Amino acid sequence: MVTRHLLQRMSPSIDWRWPVVLVVAAVIALVVTFIRWTGPAPPLDLVALGPEGAFVDSLDVPVEWADTATLTPDAVTRIPLILGVRNTGRRPVRPARLVLSLPVRYRLTAQGRELQGVTDPSSPLIRYAVDPGLGPIEPGRLPVLLPTLDTLWLEVVIPRFYCVALADSIPEFVPAPPPPVGPLSRVRVFYAFEGGDLGERRTGTLTAILDSSLLDVRMPDALPAFPMQADPVAAQPPLGALTYAGSRSSRCGEPEDPMELMSSVWETPDGGRFFALDYGGAVRKHLYDLDGDDIIERESWDPDGDGTFEATRRARIPVPDFLLPRGGVVQYPMARFDSLSPDSLTRLDPFRRAMTGPGSLPAAGDTAAVRAAAPPAMGPAAAGTGTGMPETGRPGAAPGLDALPAPRIEAPRPLGQPLGTPVRRPPPDTGGG
Repeated sequence: MVTRHLLQRMSPSIDWRWPVVLVVAAVIALVVTFIRWTGPAPPLDLVALGPEGAFVDSLDVPVEWADTATLTPDAVTRIPLILGVRNTGRRPVRPARLVLSLPVRYRLTAQGRELQGVTDPSSPLIRYAVDPGLGPIEPGRLPVLLPTLDTLWLEVVIPRFYCVALADSIPEFVPAPPPPVGPLSRVRVFYAFEGGDLGERRTGTLTAILDSSLLDVRMPDALPAFPMQADPVAAQPPLGALTYAGSRSSRCGEPEDPMELMSSVWETPDGGRFFALDYGGAVRKHLYDLDGDDIIERESWDPDGDGTFEATRRARIPVPDFLLPRGGVVQYPMARFDSLSPDSLTRLDPFRRAMTGPGSLPAAGDTAAVRAAAPPAMGPAAAGTGTGMPETGRPGAAPGLDALPAPRIEAPRPLGQPLGTPVRRPPPDTGGG
């Protein structure tokens, strides 16, 4: 009773308003913090470093920035894009993915390779999805460079030749019309940040404006027409021993509606070149540049698709860039085929298809049949290799190489011990102590 009486006497002297104010302020601070960290995703801008040293969303590309060391077929020039990400919101955010979409007349390359793009027949854009490798982007600071893609190269694709195929599915080359230089000199890159702690996609556009002089490309003249010959001997002129120079899978023709071609390139002892064109899963045309002057002077084709090249004519076609393999000449050690088992040689028949076209598969163990399957134009030296190209288009990635002898694995050699000295292996540990 005494304690209760004392509290009743003291209560009029206590001001209870300040604790209430502090509690309300704490609740408001928690609510504001919660909204800041869990509210809508803040805006993220993709910007490019300009010639003045500032990041901009509309880049006027100086002429001296252009480079002709392109990677993709028919690309005439490339420009660097040093990209950064700017957070214009109020809270840090980390996107997990960056999606770039641009017209199919452009390509993106990075670190010496073309990025893997996805096309849709119903869309005029090519789409690239990349991992930017970003941490949390703080608001109100300078743009953060992309760690995994510090420099992208934007290449402008201007085909010099279109490809057409008539009812017989034989690829034909025709000069492309002049490019629309005006629209090509201004490219809009559509971007979207996704995933991470964004919660929703953040989109925008980045514009690059090129000098039109960079796209001033001289298109080829009309190709001369020569009469056709139905002569299997003339269709396969003797070439001697050939050396495999590589292959390329490319899109030929109008970028919005291209034709898929696989070209296999072989070199002659005199410096000439022989091209085998695969269209629709079969080799349908051979091209010959026998003097190595980058002009195709003869073409042969298989009109009925039976694997025999029996039609030919003279030609005068500048070698299209999209037929040449990337990265220069890549040679495969042909002698390794002699060490393969019969089953592995049978599995290597897709190599031969690039040279000979469709045909019967030799029986397992019939090594002579594999070697004899090379066309007569190859000559005895090339036929003896029994080689061709992989279906993947990469020389040396042949199936069946597991039949080669496994490498010998030796125990670690002590430092300073000469090569050839037997390595003493320690006795096995029996665990007996």
